[in-house]
Formats: sequence, C-alpha cells, structure tokens
Amino acid sequence: MISVARIILHVISFGLLSVHAIQTLNITKLGDDPQTINRLNGESFQQDALVTFNGFQYAVLWVPTANLSVRNAAIRRRSLPDGDWQGFVFTDYNQTDDDGHDIISLGISRGDGTIHLIWDQHDNSLNYRSSSAGVATNPSAVNFTAQLFSPLSDFLPGLESLDKNVHFINVTYPRFLQIPVLEDSSADLLLEMRVGQAGQGDDWLYYYTPEKNWTLIGRYLEGVNNNAYINGLDFSTGGVLQTTWTYRDYVNTTGQDVAVEAGPNGPENNHDMDYAYSPDLGFTWHNNWGQIIGDLKVELPIVPASAGITMFGIPKYGGILNQEAQTLDGQNRMHVLNRENTTGIEQWYHYWRSTDIDWTRTPFPLSLAAHSINNITRTPTVIGKRGKLVSPPGFDILLAILPSNSPNSTGLSILSSTPEGHFQDWKILWEISSGCGWEPLFDRYRLNMEDGGDGVLSLYLINGTDVVVMDLDLQLKPMGV
Repeated sequence: MISVARIILHVISFGLLSVHAIQTLNITKLGDDPQTINRLNGESFQQDALVTFNGFQYAVLWVPTANLSVRNAAIRRRSLPDGDWQGFVFTDYNQTDDDGHDIISLGISRGDGTIHLIWDQHDNSLNYRSSSAGVATNPSAVNFTAQLFSPLSDFLPGLESLDKNVHFINVTYPRFLQIPVLEDSSADLLLEMRVGQAGQGDDWLYYYTPEKNWTLIGRYLEGVNNNAYINGLDFSTGGVLQTTWTYRDYVNTTGQDVAVEAGPNGPENNHDMDYAYSPDLGFTWHNNWGQIIGDLKVELPIVPASAGITMFGIPKYGGILNQEAQTLDGQNRMHVLNRENTTGIEQWYHYWRSTDIDWTRTPFPLSLAAHSINNITRTPTVIGKRGKLVSPPGFDILLAILPSNSPNSTGLSILSSTPEGHFQDWKILWEISSGCGWEPLFDRYRLNMEDGGDGVLSLYLINGTDVVVMDLDLQLKPMGV
C-alpha cells in the first residue's frame, strides 16, 4: 500500500485562488506491473495512459501472464468519482520485448465515442486498434469487453492507400491528444508518432474525424542526421497547437541492436530546447516570432536549420533529457520542465514563454531541498525519472510533479509557483516518501473543470509490483472561501 503521508508545509494565497492543502482522496489498483528489467507502464512520453471522458475514467497497462516472458494489454474503466474499476485483457497479442519504449497509448474521440489504442512500438510496424462507435459516449449501454474492438491493424483506417513502408514502419512514441472544438474543422483527435530510429527519425501528424477515419496531416519535424524528441503536444485556449523538443544527433549503429531501452545513441547526444506552434491543426508551423517555418501542404517540414526554433542553446553532454514535460497555462504561456548540468551540477530547469513571447530559463532552487522529505531539488540525474508540469485550467498556478531521482527512492513531491512570482517562487505543497517507483503520469482531462472534468488530479503511478491511480484534491478555491 502506498504511504499516504500528507506533508502540508504551506498555506499559500495566489490572487484569485487559495491552495489550502493537497489531500489524498483514494488510491486504487489497476493491476500487477510486469517485473521486467525495463518499465512497460508509466513512461513520460505515454500520452495518454489515463483519460477521463463523459463521466468515466479509462486506463491502459501491460499485465503479466503465467509466462514470465509474455505480457498482455489491459484496459480498465470506472465511473467517477469513485466507482470500481472494470475491464479486460486483450489475449490476442503477446508483448515479449523487455523494452521501455513499448508502452500503450490511449485516445478517445468525443464525437463518436471510439476508443483508440496503439501499443508495443519501438522501430516496428504499427499496432493499432479501435473500438466501435458509442463505447465512450454511451458507456452504460455497452458490455465492456474485447469484442468491442477491431482486430489489430498495421495502418490507420482511411489511409490504406499510403505506402506502409513510408508511414507505418519503424514507429515509436505514439501520442494522442483531443482536439478542441474548432470552427473550421470537425476533427477531434490528433495522433503524433516518430517514424525512424533514434538519431534519424521524423515526426508525423494525423487527425481523426468522428464517424469517418484518419487523415494525414504530414511530416512536421524532419531529422537531418538527428531527430527531435518532443516534450509533448498541447492546444492553447484558441486552438493553437504548440510543441517543444530537444534534438539528438545521429550515431552510426550499424550492426548493433538498437531495439533496447537505451541504445548506443543515448541522452548524452541531446542538445538545445526548441519551440514551434501551428494555428491550423499542424498544417502550417511558425517560430517564436510568428515566421512560417513549415508548410505541410507543400511537404515543407521543420528542419534543424529552420530559423528561430532554438530558444536555448544547450550543448551535447549538457544534461538535457528527452521527453520530460511541457504544459500550457490559462494565459497560453508555454512551460517546459527539463534538466541541465551546464552550471556544473545536474538540476531541474523551468523554461517558460511569457505572453510577450519572451523566454525565461531558471533552475529549481536548491534551497528547497532543505524543506523536502525527498531532498527533491538536489536529486535529478542525467537519466533519472522524469517529472510532469500541470497548470489546472481556470487557476493561475503552475505545479511541478517531481519524482525523486535518489538511488532506491520512490518519493514524489508536488511544487507550485505563480506568475506573480515570475514562476520563481517555488514552494513545496505535498510529498510522499514512497509509492512512485517510476515516472508519474496524470489525467489531463479529469483535471479540466472547464471541459467536463471534476478538478481532481489523478496520478498514474507504479508502486512496487502494482499499477495504481492516486486521486488528489488540490483544494483550489476562490479567495475568501
């Protein structure tokens, strides 16, 4: 059982809200975590493992079988706020590679209620399946079983005419993201994935239209003797798609096995912190100053030499990790979490873009470690567990969810900062000394009270041999309440 220590160190007021404390509501088990060398559940790039829609929460995970070399995919759902988990295991596919890239990603179409899954991807052919329509829009009316889902496919439905050897082989890092309601599009689900191996891959975008199928947007990040590792994808309140990334340079791996957790081309070859945005669902891309740097309608992707994409030059061996975290706050400021050793010590860093499109780069204060049961701001390592950033919609506050990187530690800390403090007034809000054995994930949709969520922060955690969901009440209230 997770140690549910409620370490409430501060009562802090922030303009329009007051954070009185963070309280643990409940902790529920999704299933057993496979005891592989490399984690198959709970990786930072898993977008998403936990999704709330229409009063239900859905979760995906790999579960062990009687054969220690084989895992099966499982999906769970529960009615919110505290219903029991129910679900099933897909027994028609055996996962056998002990490779931490091979997560399961989950997306849901609001328009037709289809559930979309992609799994077990590291430089291999696409593994995609989806449910029949109405499963998520009318959940009480369906018997939630594997029979609701299509057979596995090595292409996206609707794109049968595309060359599989170009678009659907060597796939890694699939990510889904719900598309906000847009005036000029009925699409409601975005898919991003890398095609090609580390140091040589390109990133592609697709969108799903309810009751229709998938449509190719195009290749938006092209590697040139390198590849981009994105920190995430987020839509602003105005429907502008934004992303940040670091590059990893190519290392010749001919004759070597690259389908492993960390191949011969590792994070030491990462460099720079880059940014771009698209006002039209990924077809046209702009740099920080609004200049067009990519036009997918004429097959012109962003490349490493594109003007104005590098916000901070960070050298190779500079300690920056790939795929840590990003988020947009209510004022559409982009926030990025990563780490560097450019001052001689590995530290978490916060990079953020102001409403005036200026960027700021500051380390998390080492002084906070003295007030942390996890010594949290002094623990990051070059390849340690990655954290998350959260900006609860409707509240002007930024939260950093940081897993301890100390040896054998499973501690987890939540820190906060505010725009009034120029996002340098970091404080510790909540901590547990154990229970987070790998990288924390969260349900972005449940948190969003402006779009059907209830404001609860649901964390997806690995606790020993269990995959669990921990629900936290952030106690965000209007001032004076």
